[in-house]
Amino acid sequence: MLFTGRGTILLSPPHIRLSNSRTAAAASSILLLSPKQQQQQHRMSSGSANIPTPSTCYVDFCLVPVGTGNVSVAREVADVQKVLKASGLKYTMHSAGTTVEGSWDDVMKVIGQAHAVVHQGGVQRVQTSMRVGTRTDKTQTAEDKVKRVQDILANDESQ
Repeated sequence: MLFTGRGTILLSPPHIRLSNSRTAAAASSILLLSPKQQQQQHRMSSGSANIPTPSTCYVDFCLVPVGTGNVSVAREVADVQKVLKASGLKYTMHSAGTTVEGSWDDVMKVIGQAHAVVHQGGVQRVQTSMRVGTRTDKTQTAEDKVKRVQDILANDESQ
């Protein structure tokens, strides 16, 4: 890194040697950052820690124990359902997974706890697929989403 004294920084990759002014000038045409660019780069590299997570979310997740030698996952699903019940979060189990709703941090925490309880049951590998939904314009539960579609279908049938 070379400070030019005019509020700009010349960033040099390790494989480029700035041995003379001609080399430095050629490199600076590509690698010279203005103060504004420096600030933007700093924001991008350090600012993500200050971005809050969404306040609420719903997650549809499917946790899969891997390598158990058993085609049934009912025992593991039951263990996960106990963790969800103890969490106090709203959840709905279905044939291909579970939908859980709550604060972002609480939902992600309980999914992590679901992994932990399955590992504690002797499963060495666990993989989870998740679909996460958030909204900022209004509060809407997973149940609200289903009801909206059912209302449309009922209205279509009555016409």
